[in-house]
Amino acid sequence: MSSGYIIRKMTREIQSIHTKNSNLFSVYGFGSFFRSSYANDCDLLLVVKNDTENLGQLHADLSNIFYELGSKLSIDFDLTILTEREHKASPLREHDRLVEISVPKVPNT
Repeated sequence: MSSGYIIRKMTREIQSIHTKNSNLFSVYGFGSFFRSSYANDCDLLLVVKNDTENLGQLHADLSNIFYELGSKLSIDFDLTILTEREHKASPLREHDRLVEISVPKVPNT
């Protein structure tokens, strides 16, 4: 299976997860999976809404969802979960090289 196909399938699945979870603000990829074809895992940044209640439960739920997706696609996901506020502080070493996977749609004005 080509890496382009895997990325397209993964992107569709992640966009579906994003649509179904109102607390998930956006999803970005980073790391070796997005820089080369030689990667042991797929690093994802999940940005959750600032006003999310029970972040621990949301973290557990998202971890389970991405574990199941990883099993389905034969990919090990390594998740980093930040609130919108934390994300704006750009704490990741590769923050300037994030790959947009699923971000909120801007309404037409």
